[in-house]
Amino acid sequence: MEWYCLMVRNGCEAAFKERAATMLAQRGIEARLCFFQRTFCRRAGEYVDAPLFPGYLFLQVERLSGELVAAIKDVEDFCHLLPADDHPVAIQGDALEDLKLFLGHGEYFGISRVAFLPGRRMRAVSGPMVGLEDSVYKVNKKKRRITVDTRLSPDGRTFDLLYEEAVPPAGWV
Repeated sequence: MEWYCLMVRNGCEAAFKERAATMLAQRGIEARLCFFQRTFCRRAGEYVDAPLFPGYLFLQVERLSGELVAAIKDVEDFCHLLPADDHPVAIQGDALEDLKLFLGHGEYFGISRVAFLPGRRMRAVSGPMVGLEDSVYKVNKKKRRITVDTRLSPDGRTFDLLYEEAVPPAGWV
C-alpha cells in the first residue's frame, strides 16, 4: 500500500474527505483518506477542533492509477496531488514512519498527559504525544502547548499539541 498527500482548499478538508470517499466507493476504488485533527485552545480559553495539517489529506491506495487521479481531481475543493499533479510521489522513508506513527493514534489528536522528569526531559503518559517525545521542538508551559517537528513536510513544518501535566509513574527516571 502506498500513501500520497493531497492538497485541498483550506477549511474544506472534512467535506472533501466525505465527497471523495463516496465517489471512490461508487466507482469501486479501494482507498483510504485520512484527515488529522487536534484539540486547540483559542485565546479566549475556548477549546476547538482544528486541522493538524490545514489543507492536507493523506490517501492510501494499493496503486495510484490514472483513473484514480482523474476521479480525485473531479472532487470539489481538490487543489493538487503532491508534489505535482502530473508527477505524484508516494510518501517514503522518515516521512512514512512519521505518518504511520500519527495513524497509530487515529485521526483525532486530543490532549496528552505528559510528565516532566529531572534534566528537562518529558515523557508522554497517554495521548497522541506517546512516541513523539523525540520530535519535541519546544514546550510552552504557560499555554500548555508542545511544538512537534515532523518529517512529513520537507519544509520543516511544526504543529502544536495541548497537554496536561501528569505525575510521573513510579520507576520512571
